[in-house]
Order: sequence, then C-alpha cells, then structure tokens
Amino acid sequence: MRGTIAGLLNVGTQILQHNAIMRPRLEAEVLLGFVLGLQRVELHAHFDRIVESFFVESYFRLLKRRANHEPMEYLIEKVSFYGEELYISYGALIPRPETEILVDKALQLILDKDCKNIAEIGVGSGAISVMLAHLSKDLKSDSNFYASDISPEALFNACVNREKFRVKNLSLHLGAYLDFNAKLRINFDVLVSNPPYIKEGEMLPKSLSYEPQKALFGGEKGDEMLCHIIDLAQENRIPYLLCEMGYNQKESIKVHLSNIPHKSVEFYKDLAGLDRGFVISF
Repeated sequence: MRGTIAGLLNVGTQILQHNAIMRPRLEAEVLLGFVLGLQRVELHAHFDRIVESFFVESYFRLLKRRANHEPMEYLIEKVSFYGEELYISYGALIPRPETEILVDKALQLILDKDCKNIAEIGVGSGAISVMLAHLSKDLKSDSNFYASDISPEALFNACVNREKFRVKNLSLHLGAYLDFNAKLRINFDVLVSNPPYIKEGEMLPKSLSYEPQKALFGGEKGDEMLCHIIDLAQENRIPYLLCEMGYNQKESIKVHLSNIPHKSVEFYKDLAGLDRGFVISF
C-alpha cells in the first residue's frame, strides 16, 4: 500500500481523533516525520510525495500503538527535558517537566557548596544525573556523579544518554539504593532522587500503564521509599538530600523528619503551585 504524505496525514489524524488523542494532526505529523526522517516543515513542503509501502506500514503500526494511548515518547524514542532531547525507551520512566526543578535546585546547590561527589538513587533514563553532569561540566565544576538503579533496562537508557552527552564523570551501578557504595566507600556531599512515590492501588491514566510500574508505586502509603532515602542520607552522613515527592506528602515527610536529626528542610512547589519536593540539610 502506498500513499501521498497529505493522504497519510489525513488518515492518521482521523484515526487518532477517533481514539480521543488530544492533538491528532500534530501527532500524526510527528509520527510520519519520524518514520520518514523528516521535519514537520519538510512534510508540509512535500504533500504530494508518494510514500513507499514499507514506510506506510511502519507509520500505521505506530498509529495503532498511539491510538491505544501508548506514550508518544516511547514511539519516537526521545523526550524533551531541560531544553535537550534525551533517549527514552521501555523500562525507564518518562521524565516530566517538574523534575527540571529538581535539577535546577541540585545544580545550584552543587555550585554554591562546591560539592564534589553526588549520588542519585533510581537513575532511570539518566535525566537528572546526566543533565547535572553535563551542565556542571559546562560550568567548569569538577564534580563526580554516581547513580544506581535496580532495572537493567533503565540503566541502558541512562548509558545511552551518558554517551549522547559525552559525560565522563558519571558512573552507573546496578543495584538498590546506595548498595554499590559498600565497596567504594565514597563520602557523598549530595544525594538526589526522584523515587517512586505513588500509593499502591491508586488509579492512573491508561498511558501510565506502559511505564515501569516499579518506578511509579512507592508502597502502601506511597512515601515509604522517600522515608527510607531520608534515613539513608542521615545514616551515611550526607550533608544534603534533594527529592521529588507527591503533591500530598509534605505532612508525612514532616512527621518522619521530626524523628530524624537535621539542620533544615525546604519544601518547594512545581509550576502548578503543588508541593513537589524538598531539600534537607543534615
């Protein structure tokens, strides 16, 4: 089956619209452009071009997946984050815009306090550690980054992004929490994490069913992993901890901290005005 770019875009738009995709025309263009290796403006300039059957079949396979509300980022294997494009695929949580705030706060802290050794728990796609290492390198910082994850698939994503941004000062470790440091015995200055923090059993949009569930659900209450990370930071005498959290977890984190010696805690909000994370000084 062959067709013109214009015809394929019209059919794709109808398919996505019928399946309640919010921006059907835009997404049809993005998918066809991905298949053909063309920018959207190039599609518009060649509406009459005949597309060969192989590309048509690939396009319709992607349309079917998107019609089932599979995230666009997984289909085109890239996601926009902090003004850059990261590689993303199954097994790694898709980075969200609110996590850019965590990167901002961590970067500022690293520069202000001249922090040398930074650890991340749950590196996922590498969005946080790769971007921090990339940005700190540009700012002439000589920091070193160490990141762990229990998922080999997530570490593959992080490795691809580490290579993409030519980051040399980030080491990746397969394992839970800070287990990798049992042998290395590094004294970390900063610990950063965007751990799973959704309460088990909470109903989520269909699109989230495609993302790794172990990267979403944090336990019966949702804040269990956050509390454990706070404990780890205090036990390992790490001066600063930065974490993303759920919008409704500020009070439970405060309660947990009431039993943990610390100097200060700052909660911050996301762009929607919701509580989204905290910075603890020990």
